[in-house]
Amino acid sequence: MKKLAFIGVCLLAGFAATAQEAVVKEAERDLKAGKYLDAINKVQPALTNPETAKSAQPWYIAGKAGFDYYKDEYLKKTIGKEADGKKMGHALIDGYHYLITALPLDTVINEKGKAKTKYSKDIIKLLQTQYSDFNNAAVFMWDEKDFKGAYDAWDIVIDMPVNPVLGKNAPEAFPDSTMTDIMFNQGLAAWQMDSLAMSLAAFERAIAKGYDKPQVFEYAINHAARLGNNDKVFELAEIAYKRFGNQNPLYLQLMINGKIEKKEYEAANKMLDEAIAANPGDAQLYNIKGILYESMEDTAKAKAMYEKAVETNPNLAQAQYNLGRTICNEAYAASDKAQEENLSNNDFMKLRTEVINPLFKQAAEHLEIALKVDPDNSQDVRTYLRNIYYNLGDDENMKRIENF
Repeated sequence: MKKLAFIGVCLLAGFAATAQEAVVKEAERDLKAGKYLDAINKVQPALTNPETAKSAQPWYIAGKAGFDYYKDEYLKKTIGKEADGKKMGHALIDGYHYLITALPLDTVINEKGKAKTKYSKDIIKLLQTQYSDFNNAAVFMWDEKDFKGAYDAWDIVIDMPVNPVLGKNAPEAFPDSTMTDIMFNQGLAAWQMDSLAMSLAAFERAIAKGYDKPQVFEYAINHAARLGNNDKVFELAEIAYKRFGNQNPLYLQLMINGKIEKKEYEAANKMLDEAIAANPGDAQLYNIKGILYESMEDTAKAKAMYEKAVETNPNLAQAQYNLGRTICNEAYAASDKAQEENLSNNDFMKLRTEVINPLFKQAAEHLEIALKVDPDNSQDVRTYLRNIYYNLGDDENMKRIENF
């Protein structure tokens, strides 16, 4: 009985293999008849069956059917007929992975015992001649808001020329200017997918390959910050600063923030001095140096830098805010010191009239300018102004700020 059972199992296995081979042949007939989607669907079981999955043939059939289906649909688009960009794009993407799987399996032993390939030549030709179609497919899928599909298609555009499975048979990559655009677009697609990590990685690839539009740095820095990766923020800012200089003061400010965070004050100071020497009329540099001095707890030097920034450019809202804030804090410090020294009411009122209130009023002048110049980013400014007018007993201005 055991022997009979064993023979039965063998017969079943042989029958299953024969059935899968029949499926492959039927799919091949559909491929030749131009029934590409039928061929792809019919061959699927053979891709997972152990008896056929190790053969190149079913993978080749599925891959070629995907490529041919894309070509047919693309032709419809070119002559103004309706075609499903998403569906044809995914057929091309899946076809690529099928063909890449087929290549290392494509070994046939002939009657003389020599190893030859049956499908490899055609696979290589398909990949080389339809390489640019993956970029087109990505655009089609982007237009249909299939951002994952667009991302994957662009990934193949980037990967295929360096895919080790293809080796020297890989198609030649697009020029660097085109490839960096593709990497940037891939980052945008990942962003639309709400994957900041994937988006950041794509933007970084574009930057590493020489993409030179400031937009890529703005997005990459934003993503790194949202991901909580400050080291990456500082790294990207340094690359951007080397490429664009003071074109965007944010880069230098972020670099200085990185030095401050690491307490590398001397390096930060040197960097700022060099920038100021090269651009003495740039008020933002003095403002940033004021921030550096504040980090070093040198309030007097910080104030002097904010004053220099305001003198250089009165419309620099951040500098006006920093100067007003610093002066306001002087008023608070004077009040706190008076309370610590237990001044009499008369002495405190004198101090308030001669020192504290004038400081509040001076601070308010700068803060009001900051509010006027940049009303859209004024929450902190308005907080300081409300407190100042409260301390001055100026109800009218306090209500104005509260209702701003």
